[in-house]
Amino acid sequence: MERLDGGDAVMLRSLMRTVPLWADFVDEDLDLLLGAGAVGLRRFASGEALVEEGNYEKTFFILLRGAVRIVRGGRQLAVMDGPGTIVGEMSFILGKGRTATVLAEGPTDCLAVDMGYVDFLPSPEREDFLIRIFRRLAEVVATRLGSANARKAALLTGIRERREALRAHVAAEREALRGLKRELAGLDTADDEEVLRELLDRKF
Repeated sequence: MERLDGGDAVMLRSLMRTVPLWADFVDEDLDLLLGAGAVGLRRFASGEALVEEGNYEKTFFILLRGAVRIVRGGRQLAVMDGPGTIVGEMSFILGKGRTATVLAEGPTDCLAVDMGYVDFLPSPEREDFLIRIFRRLAEVVATRLGSANARKAALLTGIRERREALRAHVAAEREALRGLKRELAGLDTADDEEVLRELLDRKF
C-alpha cells in the first residue's frame, strides 16, 4: 500500500467532493476530518489486500480508480469497480472482524476513511458526523442488499424455469419410451422366430 495524500488537504477535499458519502458535509466539515487524519489517499498494487478476513479495523475504503475482488473463505464473491463504491465498512458497522478479504484487481486508488480518528473529534461534531456517516452507509448497504435480493430472485426464477423444463422433457421421454415398449409388445414374431430356429438347426 502506498500513501498518496502528501498532506495536500485541498486535493483530498476535492476528491471527497466527488463521493456521495460526503454530500451532507460542507468544506469546514471535510477540513475537520482531514485535520484529524481520518481520511487519506491510498494506492494498492494488483493482488494487494485492502482488508483481510477476520481482522478488526475501523477503516473502510472508497474506490476512486481500479477494481477490487471480494473473497470469503477462499471463494470469490464479487468484483466491484464503480468509482464511489464503498468496501470494508461492515467491520466498523458491526463492531467485529472483517467478513471478507478485499483484493485489488490491478492498480487501485482509494480514499481510506479511519473511523477511529472520528472518535477523537470534539463534541458535538463527533456525534453529528457519526450520525451522517451512518445514515449514508445505511443507504449503501440497503442498495447493495436490494441488488443482491434482485439477483437472488432472478436466480430462483431461473432455477424454477429450468426445473419445469426438465420435468417436461422427462415426461416427454417417458411417453416416448412407453410408445416404443407398446410397439415392441405389439410385434408378433413367434412364427418367424420358430422358422429361423428351424433353419439354423437343420443339417444339410
